[in-house]
This record gives sequence, structure tokens and C-alpha cells, in this order.
Amino acid sequence: MKKMFKKWLAVPFIFILIVSGLIPSICGSFEKSSDLSYVNDDELDNIIEGWMEHAHFPGVACCIVKNNTLAWAKPYGYANIGWGSYFKKPMTNDTIFAMASISKSVAAVAIMQLVEAGKLSLDENISKYLPFDLKNPKHPNVNISARMLLAHQSSIKNLGFFRSIVYNFVKDHLEWTKNYAKKPSSWFDYAPGENVTYGSIDIDILGYVVENITGKKYADYCKENIFEPLKMYNTSFFLSDYKLSQLVRQYVWFKTFYVRIPFIKISEAIFPAGGVRSSINDMSHFLIMHTSNGTYNGVRILNESSVQEMHEAQYPETLDEGHYHGLGWYFKNYTGYGKIGGHDGTHLGSYSIMKMRYSDRAGILYFYNQHPYLLSNLDKKPIEEKEAVKGIREALFDKADEL
Repeated sequence: MKKMFKKWLAVPFIFILIVSGLIPSICGSFEKSSDLSYVNDDELDNIIEGWMEHAHFPGVACCIVKNNTLAWAKPYGYANIGWGSYFKKPMTNDTIFAMASISKSVAAVAIMQLVEAGKLSLDENISKYLPFDLKNPKHPNVNISARMLLAHQSSIKNLGFFRSIVYNFVKDHLEWTKNYAKKPSSWFDYAPGENVTYGSIDIDILGYVVENITGKKYADYCKENIFEPLKMYNTSFFLSDYKLSQLVRQYVWFKTFYVRIPFIKISEAIFPAGGVRSSINDMSHFLIMHTSNGTYNGVRILNESSVQEMHEAQYPETLDEGHYHGLGWYFKNYTGYGKIGGHDGTHLGSYSIMKMRYSDRAGILYFYNQHPYLLSNLDKKPIEEKEAVKGIREALFDKADEL
């Protein structure tokens, strides 16, 4: 899911980090958590901690869903590595991470709920539910639909790295989005529905659609219709809903030491495409809803047919770096494991992964708190991180086979 970033944008980004005070803390090196009482010396523990050390992950929280239940969950390492031996905080399965782009899957659930309620059609002109006409000015006669936006087929360009930074400081995001969409330079030459380009603005637009249809703030709608029914009581869009002690500390590894990324509360603006914060325990409920085709703990929030639609390729003729896009969901075939779908989320200093194997609907979640966001968006994610992501994914699915 490549975002279109240019290398020259690294310079203003580093400047913003410095002037914002985002790089004030240099911390110690990785220390394996073998002293923690919850770590057992079994095969899976050794595999996961080995990959953590390989990729410099201070901590990992992970779980396995099987037969529509939470079959296994365990934290490893540290949510906060502190300074030397001071202020260390072990990872837990209630530690709060930024879900980043996994938030797009939440937005897809909200849209599908409105479709089921007869308040929206996936294929009608989405401009009907916006205070402006959303059209590619190069193809003014082609309507853009919710299906196109959810499957990243709208032909609108992603914001780009520098613009995405500026976007965080804008007070009126709807007006900003409207002005952005009016510019021909904000659109690709191809018509909506003809090609795929992954991005976030598509989903943010759908957040405004939810608000206009329901008359509720997007965060309130999600809380009332998704989080509370799924008993996701520690899930929110707002940093102010958490104590600092609940939040994972996020890091970037520089050769021999960690740089801690402090929390900066820019605004309470809602970002449907990437604003959800949650934990392994809470997100296991959301994943179970997917594996069980719409229910959790006896409560149904989506019809089975809606979930199946979300999990299938919407435009099977177009691939995005080997993936097919569903609705707030993407999938591909993995050698030895078959078709696996879900969503990842990249954040400054952390990464979140949600996957479901189609053959048996086993699911996994794993989050870690060291990620070089800038390098990743320049398509230079360290090979050690790529290897660890693959290794942990395979270890968790292998463990699922044993449960």
C-alpha cells in the first residue's frame, strides 16, 4: 500500500520534528524481557523474542483468534524502556497503541451499517451526502461512490507527506478537503473506478458522509454503534481519554540507540482514516466480529453478507502491490498460508497489524513500538523489520494451527 512520498520532503519533516520537540529523548538499547514473570521459555516465546531483538522492537503485544474466540494472547518486552533501569514499564495486552490505518476498517463498518439501514448505497454518487460536489475535474461526468472510496479507486491523490503534516494543524478539515478536491492537481488522469491508489483522504471523506447522514460526530457514531456493542471500552479517537500510563511509548532505532517519540496533542480533530487508538484486548473483539461474519459475544453489528462483501475484491482487475482491495480491507495469497486479509497501520514509532486467514478464519493481531515512519514512507523500511513482521506473522498462524 505504497504512499506517494518524495525524498525531498524528508527535509521539512525533520525540521518539523526538531521545532516541535519531537526528538528530545535518547534512550537505551534493547534488553530482552526474560526477567518478566509472564515470559515462558517455550518455542513461540523464543521465536517472537528472537524477532524482537533482530528488529529492535522494545515490545510486542499479540493475540490469536480461533473459532471466533480469543484463543491466546500475550505481551512481550516493554511499553516503555525508560532510561537505563529507570521507569521501565512492561507491555500488556491493555497497552494502548495507535491503530493508524486499521482505522480504515472501522470506517468501512460504519459505512456498511448505513448501507444496511438503507441510508446509503455503495454505488450511488457520494456527493449526495457531502456539502460539495466530489468529482475528478478531468472526468466531471463520472460519479464517485462509497465503494470507490473504500477500495481506493476514487482517482484522488493521497495528500503527500508534507501536506499530511500540514493537515494535522488545519482547524476546518472539511473546508480544507473541499478546497483540495477542487484542484485538478489533486487528481490522477485516470477516471474513478479505473485504477487503485491507496490513500487516506478517501476514508476521511467518508467520515464526513457518516456525520452528514447520521447528524452525529463521527467519533460518537463509532462509539455508540461499533465500540460499545463490541465491548471495546478502551478504544477512542482522543488522546485525552487516556492516562499517559496507558499509552505505549513509541521509538525509532538509530544504529545503537532508541529515540523516543513523545506525544504531541495537536488537536482533537477526527481522522477516520487513522485516528483510532486501542489495545490488543479491545481489537480482538473487532477481529472476532470479522472472523464470525458480524457478531461478537452474541451481539450482531453487521449482517453476514456485509462482512463477506468487505472481504472480497471490489475491483479484481486491479492489484495494489500484490494485494486486492475489499472494503476497508485488503488481501493476498501467502506461500504456505493461503489467502490472508486484514489491514496494517503505520504510525510514527509504532506499527499495528490485523490479519485473518480465509481457509479457517483464524485471526491474529500484533503491535510493536519501534518503527521508522519516515523511512517506511520513503520505501526504505529496514529489512530487519520486514523479516520480523513476516516471522511473527508465520509464528502466530503456526501457533493457531496447534490451538
